[in-house]
Amino acid sequence: MINFFDPASDKSSDLGTPARDSEVQISLSIDGRAITVPAGTSVMRAAAMLGTSIPKLCATDSLEAFGSCRMCMVEIEGMRGYPASCTTPVSEGMVVHTETPRLAGLRRNVMELYISDHPLDCLTCSANGNC
Repeated sequence: MINFFDPASDKSSDLGTPARDSEVQISLSIDGRAITVPAGTSVMRAAAMLGTSIPKLCATDSLEAFGSCRMCMVEIEGMRGYPASCTTPVSEGMVVHTETPRLAGLRRNVMELYISDHPLDCLTCSANGNC
């Protein structure tokens, strides 16, 4: 069983959502690995604590998650659909899958939608490749 670490000790890491402080500890499984985290922790943050990186565009420790980009969707056994890991709190006994062929296809479709609406003026854009 892996317990959570104190992200305040590593200022360079951004685990995707703000830390939660709770006396209650929740145990779950992410990609076959067990972890125990404080109640209220997001699935994204719990996965990051295990060293599992879930794709994200809009999630950061410095903002409350709002799940707008949908790149961080995951599969949770017993749950319908593909919830955003940044806005989904952990629950006792939860079994999460972060990388499956179905998720890869859905994430690819989401990214294609973003790209289809992109202005494609990269050579003259002020971001100059630092999107």
